[in-house]
Amino acid sequence: MLKQILGEFLKLDGVTAAVVAGRDGFVIESVVAGDIDVEALGAMASTGMGTSEAMSDELGKGEMSQMLIELENGPILLSPLSEDELIAIVANANVNVGRIRYELKKNRDRITAAL
Repeated sequence: MLKQILGEFLKLDGVTAAVVAGRDGFVIESVVAGDIDVEALGAMASTGMGTSEAMSDELGKGEMSQMLIELENGPILLSPLSEDELIAIVANANVNVGRIRYELKKNRDRITAAL
């Protein structure tokens, strides 16, 4: 079920990967269109999320809902799903980031229920 839900993200123009990983960096489930090392992505997403959450705690900014990394060749969106899991969505440069954010918000409960 989780793989099917993640597959819906690949139907969005420009999305190349959707990966659910544990906070330990190990990949739980993934769907990929292209050549992406999902194991490395899971590990780096976990590290990036942890660092950003520590910064938020230090600055008293509350809980993180999403993290957008804007890169030359496309964004990566990271979001916590629970205390133990996160999602990373990788896309190409011309993607509609707002659409990804909308779909993630709309499907968050389905994703967590499938975990």
